[in-house]
Parts: sequence; structure tokens; C-alpha cells
Amino acid sequence: MIPSRPLARRLILLAACTATPLVAQVGHLPEDSPYEDLRGRQALTLGLGRLTPDADPAGVGPGAGFLLSGRYELQIATPLWLQTRIAVAPGLSRTVKDPLLTGDARIAGTETRPLLMWHTGLGLNLTGNKSWRRLVPQLHGGLGFVTDASTRFDLGGYRFGTKFSLDYGASLRVTTGSRHEIHVDLSRALWKYRYPDTYGGSGAPSDSSILGARDRTGWTGSTVLQIGVSRFFFR
Repeated sequence: MIPSRPLARRLILLAACTATPLVAQVGHLPEDSPYEDLRGRQALTLGLGRLTPDADPAGVGPGAGFLLSGRYELQIATPLWLQTRIAVAPGLSRTVKDPLLTGDARIAGTETRPLLMWHTGLGLNLTGNKSWRRLVPQLHGGLGFVTDASTRFDLGGYRFGTKFSLDYGASLRVTTGSRHEIHVDLSRALWKYRYPDTYGGSGAPSDSSILGARDRTGWTGSTVLQIGVSRFFFR
């Protein structure tokens, strides 16, 4: 039997009244929402951190040390940012080896060189253009170079020089309710090492070369952990 129109209206009204409390339970009042719109479409960040290079096969690469960094960001879409990162480790120590000698005599000393890193790429906000409980997780990646600004070979015929580099990692923005934010970043920077012929050998039991039969080229990199303060512009 089809209900009469007055009865149908009453049923619809009752259903609407019953559903209203359920709808109210799903969302948040604006003042209670864990989400907050982000500020600015451009940002400058100054940071301080630590560079920890992987051990290279020959043991002549740069060691660990602190670094200073700067980053410029431009929002190109709601979740995407164009990023340019520059970092300098002002004094990294490396071991100098003489491939013509063996044992302890092979260690000719150490030298201290700065290391400059530059990368340009994209950053992705995982929460879009909002923070969640004042946190904004990000992923980023880019291309660039790393250099010790040296054109001089050491006595073993090695130099770090300038290398093409890949950069990727994750970071966390911590909003403060103002245009200034805290930025924590963990990245990996990869580059290709290349050693002189004098480092290689046959790999035989009597071989006393630095590398033996191992390749004179390959990939290695560094881990970079840093924390910085960001200033955002142009809301």
C-alpha cells in the first residue's frame, strides 16, 4: 500500500531529523579541526645539519662534518613545490694515500676541503595545502652536483673534483601559526666516484694495491640530517 502524501512528508521529516545528529558527528567545527591552511606560496629556509658520507671503497673520500644550508621553494601546484637547495660543509677531512707504498706507510696524511652541494627538484606535501595538527610531511627529489672546488690532484693521483649528484628524501614542516616554520629534513645525496689507474690491481693474493680487482668507478653518497627555520611569503 502506498502511504498518503501527508504521511510520506512526516516520514521524510523524521528521517532528516534522525540523520542530523549523525552528520554532526562526522565533521569538525572550524576551531576544533586538526587541519589548517598553509601560509605563503614562496619560502626561504636556513638550516644547520650534519653530513655523513658512506665509506668509499678506497677510503679517500670526504669524512663526516656539519653543514650549513639554504633552500628556496616556489609553489607550482597545490601539493607541489619547486625547490632549490644549496649546502656547504666548510671543513671535511679526507685521507691521502700513496698507492706506490704499502702498509702504514701508504697513509700520507689528511687534508681538509670544503664540500658544496646544489640540487634542484620537486617537493610534494602529503597533506596538500593544509597542515595536520601543525605537521606537514613531505617527499622530495632532485638533480644537481657536488664539488670540493679543487682542480689539484693529490700525490696518489686522486681528486674529488665536481660530480653529478642525485638527491632524494623526506622532511617535516612544523607550522607555528605565523609565517615562520620549523623544517626537519633527512636526505640522501648520491654521486659516482672515480679512482686513478694506480689504485687498481690484479686481485691476486700478492696484490697490494688499494682496490685490488674492484671497479675504479661506482656510486656512493651521503646522508644529510638538518633542521632549519623557514620564512614564507605571498599568502
